Amino acid sequence: MLIMILCASFVVLLTSVGFYIYLKRQHHSLSYLQMAGEYVQQGKYDDAIHLLKETLRNNPHIAEAHAALGMIYNKKDLPDESLQELKIALTMKPDLISIYQEMYKVYKKKGMEEEAQKALGSYEKLKGNE
Repeated sequence: MLIMILCASFVVLLTSVGFYIYLKRQHHSLSYLQMAGEYVQQGKYDDAIHLLKETLRNNPHIAEAHAALGMIYNKKDLPDESLQELKIALTMKPDLISIYQEMYKVYKKKGMEEEAQKALGSYEKLKGNE
């Protein structure tokens, strides 16, 4: 009986440590996103791109980082790279409304009217659901 209690306690301890590590990584990722936002405000797009890529190297499943990278690529007039990142973000978080707004802008730049209208429609639909 004592062994079972010790084993259960050990499992709870391991789970708690794992969750703590997960939360620290998430917080660390969010701080990189905030720093990247500050770089963008200062016009330091390359620094923001570097930070976001580093963040995604450590955790490639942060939709907001992919979306932010897509938006920065659009600001740098790199529409193909922008769409690639925005589509990745969209697959992870299809209800992130800013993705559709940015995709609309990129598609318009590229002269892809049909895709732009679809993105705008998705944006308006989500906006109406808020």
